[in-house]
Amino acid sequence: MAEQAGVSTATVSRALRDLPGVGEQTRARVLSIAARMGYMPSHSAASLARGSTHSIGLVLPDVSRWFFATAVEIIEQSLRAVDYDALIYSLPDYKGVQRQQFNPRVLRGKVDAVAVLSLFFDAKEVGLLRSMHVPAAFLSVVQPGFSHVGIDDERAAGQACEHLIGLGHRVIGHLSGMTNDLSPYAPTQRRRNGWRSTLQRHHLENGHDLDVSASIMTAQNGYVATKVLLDRRSDVTGIVASSDEMAMGAMRAIQERGLIVGNDISIVGIDGNDLSEAFGLTTVAQSVDDEGRLLVRVLIDALYGDTDAHSYTLPTHLIIRSSSGPCVR
Repeated sequence: MAEQAGVSTATVSRALRDLPGVGEQTRARVLSIAARMGYMPSHSAASLARGSTHSIGLVLPDVSRWFFATAVEIIEQSLRAVDYDALIYSLPDYKGVQRQQFNPRVLRGKVDAVAVLSLFFDAKEVGLLRSMHVPAAFLSVVQPGFSHVGIDDERAAGQACEHLIGLGHRVIGHLSGMTNDLSPYAPTQRRRNGWRSTLQRHHLENGHDLDVSASIMTAQNGYVATKVLLDRRSDVTGIVASSDEMAMGAMRAIQERGLIVGNDISIVGIDGNDLSEAFGLTTVAQSVDDEGRLLVRVLIDALYGDTDAHSYTLPTHLIIRSSSGPCVR
């Protein structure tokens, strides 16, 4: 192509990448020849030449659950819009088994930045992440020293509780994620704190017998946790679930006992899952799309020199449906 255009290969490369230092006539001639040849520039080769991969690493537990699947989809779309690719690195946390430790070798040299989705890194993992010498930001989980995008989880749980309390419910259970040493920074613990503090403020019970945790916030675990909760406390009339998926499982457990959701027991979830409307589930919704787009912006800004740690808290809003109603007991 360089020979046909009568220029050097370096000039061809600069013209194809729309870089300065190439005259408009020369650029047009190179592009015309490239079009005739059906040539498509390789972003990976061009990136390697300038020390950039044009890829962002996404570190997350898995892509099967709604939150992660939704986040990955919008992040990938947002990256594509700015000519970046996404490289997924999963650290599964299924069945309560301790997850694998983050290994920087999986991503080193392959990405320009790292986005960590709803995972908390211990001190060793933080050191490994920093050893990559690329920008990093966290979605959902608050990781000290790094940029963070998420919601006010305590407030979200408080919104759910206030809704039930306003309907006359006085015994309100909670379906939560597992507590561990990292819990102060995890959405699950912050939502638990919001449930407990709201009930305390209204002088309502908030003991451990009303709080049932699961290793992972899935519909199946919500189903099992609800059965445990109702076996402990048959006087429960309202339930706040830390995720919509757990709430959906809770609805099934309640129905199996011959009880009516929204009448005998009211349920409120948190997330705004796409299926919540079909289930008639009252939920405190978050915009995962907005969070994902903002996370991409934070990382791109960091690649252009804004390396300060920023924290962004996006709003949530209550969507009332048939799963919650006035207390009749």
